[in-house]
Amino acid sequence: MSSKTKVAILVPGIFDRGKSMHLMKQVLEDAGFSAYYLHLQYNSGWYGMEFLSHQLKSQVENLMDEGHTCALVGFSMGGIVARHYLQALGGLERVHKFISLSSPHYGSFWANFLPYHGGKQLRIRSDFLTKLNHNVDCLAPTEPVSIWTKYDVTILPHTSSRLPLGATYTVPVALHRWVPMDPRVISIVATELEGALR
Repeated sequence: MSSKTKVAILVPGIFDRGKSMHLMKQVLEDAGFSAYYLHLQYNSGWYGMEFLSHQLKSQVENLMDEGHTCALVGFSMGGIVARHYLQALGGLERVHKFISLSSPHYGSFWANFLPYHGGKQLRIRSDFLTKLNHNVDCLAPTEPVSIWTKYDVTILPHTSSRLPLGATYTVPVALHRWVPMDPRVISIVATELEGALR
């Protein structure tokens, strides 16, 4: 049986080099976690979610000893990258907890304006998301958590940010980019990660 560790890997969103997750990283470290935020190349999603999720896999393997598991927290597109790693690249063996923050699990209207491969994958009813969602139940061992805000104008429809399993939290954050920086969101993440270790 794998051993759970107090390691949290933070996966930032599109065009985000991780700055939006600095406060979360600090709070988690203050709580005794080893927290890492990842700089995936190229974070526009230009080459697709698979290209990024393979990088995530490599970084998890570099950070984690064999037989130990970590937690994954993905913001926006980062949550979708994390899901592909978990569902298609064997990540379920290395991760005991998955939390998504305002991730377009069922796509977003605005992705229609991203005419490249990764953007097309984030569109509503894309083949990529349809395939992930067909197999979404396999995430159950990670006791997934989805956190979203009804004021999000980046993820449309807003309900696209809710996974159909696990715990769901609605936090009234005014803007999409503020979600991972909101103290209420960070508190939920910290509480969920602590609870997953018990």
